[in-house]
Amino acid sequence: QTRHGWAHARRIGFVFGCQRSGTKMVMRVLDQSPETRIFHENHASAFSDFQLRSDRTLRALIGLNPAPVQVFKPICDSQQADQLLQRFDNARGVWVFRHFDDVANSAVVKWDEHQQDLIKAVLDGDFETWGWRTARLPEAVVANIRRVATPDLSPHEAALLFWYMRNAFFFELGLHQDPRMLLVRYADLVQTPAPTFQRIFDFLGAAFTDDFVGQVRPTSIGRRPAPACRPEIRALCQDLFDRLDAWEPAPRPVVSPVLILIDTLATGGAERYVVTIANWFKSQGGEVVVASSGGALVADLLPGVVHEEGPLLTVRGDLPRAAMFVKGLLEKHTPQAIICNSLATTLASRAAQPVRKIPIVTVGHGWPANKYGRVGPLMRVADRVVAVSPEVKRKLVEGGADATRVHVVYNGVDCRPLSPRTGDLRKARRADMGADDDHRVVILVGRLEDQKAHQHVMEVARLLRDSNPRLRFALVGGGSRADELNTLRTTLGVEDRATLLGLRRDVADLLGSADIFFNCSDWEGMPLTTIEAMASGLPVVATCTEGAAELLTPETGVVVPVGDPAAMAQALANLDNDDAVRIPMGEAARERALSGFSHDRMSSELNAVLDAVVMR
Repeated sequence: QTRHGWAHARRIGFVFGCQRSGTKMVMRVLDQSPETRIFHENHASAFSDFQLRSDRTLRALIGLNPAPVQVFKPICDSQQADQLLQRFDNARGVWVFRHFDDVANSAVVKWDEHQQDLIKAVLDGDFETWGWRTARLPEAVVANIRRVATPDLSPHEAALLFWYMRNAFFFELGLHQDPRMLLVRYADLVQTPAPTFQRIFDFLGAAFTDDFVGQVRPTSIGRRPAPACRPEIRALCQDLFDRLDAWEPAPRPVVSPVLILIDTLATGGAERYVVTIANWFKSQGGEVVVASSGGALVADLLPGVVHEEGPLLTVRGDLPRAAMFVKGLLEKHTPQAIICNSLATTLASRAAQPVRKIPIVTVGHGWPANKYGRVGPLMRVADRVVAVSPEVKRKLVEGGADATRVHVVYNGVDCRPLSPRTGDLRKARRADMGADDDHRVVILVGRLEDQKAHQHVMEVARLLRDSNPRLRFALVGGGSRADELNTLRTTLGVEDRATLLGLRRDVADLLGSADIFFNCSDWEGMPLTTIEAMASGLPVVATCTEGAAELLTPETGVVVPVGDPAAMAQALANLDNDDAVRIPMGEAARERALSGFSHDRMSSELNAVLDAVVMR
């Protein structure tokens, strides 16, 4: 109540499935979140004889509790899952299924011959005596049961058919095509609990931390031998299990409209991230508004993406003015969610709406190590935080951020224009970088600012001048240190080895025409330029910043200590000296970038985070 108040919308969740399938475990884990209120089937205020009470009663219960996510377990109402989803706004359902052998073994231990009588009633056409157990049974399901069953069913065979009868509703009710439904394997719940429960929590819109699943164990799988049964019954169950196992979720539409905030759209990784996600949401049919103080990258936004220019560059010095600007945007565009890309815009968004109405998702692109202690606690004003690497998440949480609300979504880039260049184009771009075919081009892409530590490039060029004379260093980007670096280049005598190209619009061609990519930054979140270089087929030498360990493997690059020019020089010399290492490393880097760090993957995962907090 202190955090959420009473005026917010509630997300309603239902947990469905067959008895003995792990639904109680799911509810117990959900109950650990401070954002949830759960109602088991034996909760007298919500259920009567294990079935849900009237919609009016349920709505009254929901209104009496401030929890933003309220979850019911109508296990005995699974046959009306489609109707429940229709009757409750913001409702979502989770269907849990477990292997039929384990369910049957567990059911016979608990109920003995109970399900024999039930299946015999179905065979006799009695659909009244057993109430919910035989309600809404589709004709096709009844026909299949009659086809394989006989009056002398064993208790285990009856339990297997009851498993079939209950789980068949997932397809017979069309739930497999409903984006409001999530199907979950019991085996995944107990064997890989953290990512599986993370998916459930995200789907329902509740915050999650790995601590919630500390007591989950996989010992309940295959504890007893498969029960003896007729081959026809086993085949019927196996066919349904295979269909459940092969299910893929129906795609959910993108959250729309969205408001994306960033201080500036000048050059930089966070700025290009904003352009990438804005264009992706637009390409998926969403309405997108980007607000910034302006900059060169505004021109890269797709037609139809609205750009609003305002006082976001100096938010720290004028928070009230920035907050009033954001408030005006909220009233004008009525977004479903706000995506902030800096601490400053996060604070302005919260100040613009003191009562939590439109959820704020902040993307943490990374900060200097000494800033996390200040940033972490302030990030609690956001509803969710997206960290671009696990290391960024770890530092945020250690600094004071709420671990349950920090999600990791690796950065990604649009890999389509990135590839090795050949022919005259390659020759021309290499000439721009001060090299010909006999040279080895080491390229760096990034703003010429203190964070990027480009002074190390000049020192490395000096160290390798005599031992590796064919190396040429090309620095792409503009910034406040351009004159300083030019002076240092002259001082160290490497004017002929290092070239400053300034801002370029043909970075993809430059990357595709180089030989090695070099990142010597003092700190990073997860640098987009490194991913772009990998997608261009370049081996990478990078300092050990937050994103390097996740991006690079021994097969795709070399990680060196921050601020150590000697180690940087040695790594570059090794690649220059050994084509048998350098060339396969570049090929492996390209494969890794294309398979794991695309903009489609990144943007869709960001949309999933938004979807978890938006009540729609």
